Amino acid sequence: MKTKSIIFKSAFMLACVLTVASCKTKEDPTPTPAGPKATTLTADIPAGSTRSLSADTVYTLGAQVQVSGTINIAAGTVIKGDKASKAALIILPGGKINAVGTATKPIVFTSAMAPGLRNAGDWGGIIIVGKAPVNQTTASVEGLTRPVNFGLDQIAATERKADDNSGTLQYVRIEFAGIPMQPDKETNGLTMCAVGSGTTIDHVQVSYCGDDSFEWFGGNVNCKYLIAYLGLDDEFDTDYGYSGNVQYAFGLRNPRIADVSTSNGFESDNDGGGTTATPKTSAVFSNVTLIGPWKNSKDGNVNKQYGAGMHIRRNSSISVFNSVFAGWNIGYVLDGSSTLTNAKSGSLAMENCYLVASKMGSVSATNTGNGAFTTSAVVDSIFKISNKYYATNDTLKIAGCFYDATKEGVAANPTSNLPGAGSALLTGAKYTNTKLGTFFDKTPTHIGAFGTTDWAKESWTNWDPQNTVY
Repeated sequence: MKTKSIIFKSAFMLACVLTVASCKTKEDPTPTPAGPKATTLTADIPAGSTRSLSADTVYTLGAQVQVSGTINIAAGTVIKGDKASKAALIILPGGKINAVGTATKPIVFTSAMAPGLRNAGDWGGIIIVGKAPVNQTTASVEGLTRPVNFGLDQIAATERKADDNSGTLQYVRIEFAGIPMQPDKETNGLTMCAVGSGTTIDHVQVSYCGDDSFEWFGGNVNCKYLIAYLGLDDEFDTDYGYSGNVQYAFGLRNPRIADVSTSNGFESDNDGGGTTATPKTSAVFSNVTLIGPWKNSKDGNVNKQYGAGMHIRRNSSISVFNSVFAGWNIGYVLDGSSTLTNAKSGSLAMENCYLVASKMGSVSATNTGNGAFTTSAVVDSIFKISNKYYATNDTLKIAGCFYDATKEGVAANPTSNLPGAGSALLTGAKYTNTKLGTFFDKTPTHIGAFGTTDWAKESWTNWDPQNTVY
């Protein structure tokens, strides 16, 4: 009896062990990895305080968030702009943004809409307002719910600093921004108001912007490696006395999409009235490539609102060197007698630039009033001395650099951003003009943004943000 009892107990214990093991297997499956945390930002960041954003959380801007203190954003962080609230991130004078991404871990500001539903103008973009010089007594950021003023009536000239520091933007993408806050009052992808040279801005891609991709209102900030991809209005707009430097800038257009105000590559004013206010708009650009809508003059169905590769007007003294403007309706427009005077005096300079395949068959024009333009022998006589003109893009081996609107998605993107082997654009850059100071790299031999290396295809960029899952 004792033996049978022991056998029975042993069998019972084994059954219990097997049962427990079986139950444990069913109750403890392999856990599913948790996704990134999510949170919404609506609160301002007051002076003296700091808010740090980390890459393990996806953030949604749920308001027009104003930063008087400091916002630190870690490499790889994703911030989405809410459409309903017309969200924006606004750095106020004295505030700082430290958005320091890397080539492999860029910081992404994008639309909160789902993939496939995103559009230009889904949110308000990034607005940085500093304390550097401007030439306007009254000036404000357009269209915000809470006005942000940055004119001399807010910060006196004696309190302005050319080297003012608003922080850092490096390896940053800004997608589907630039929203019409009010009629004729839009924000841009990246809006820079009185931003000083102490601020660091490089490796920034603005895609599908609902207004200008980049706009500077005064200030002295210097920038490198900028991309304007399939925006609506202008690629690079300079106003209110902006006098900084920009090197390596690239813009690409969709031939079907342009703004009712006329879309240009560059648009530049001293101010809205073309006054002699100082400091004067005198930005210096070098190594720029702006690819317009016209791959050739026979292209059909190009939006009629396209304008010039450069529309320089209202007493601007912007200068451009070693750059390519291809496939625009007009190569450049010097608009107004004061702007022409600046060109004659040399305060406005354009040297070693290539203007290619203008639709009108002309590369220069002047304004004849009421929005009409005519070719100008006077303008040509000034610029033909130090710039070059080509009738077709094939000649410079850049026909593959255009967006093909007859295709869909990424298939419409250029087959290459680089000039083909043997292109005249691969050599001949000159940096002898005194306007090209120490900020500029003087070693590149290529004309335009690219030589034999396509920095726009590095891993920090994105050429299909519409379908990217963030």
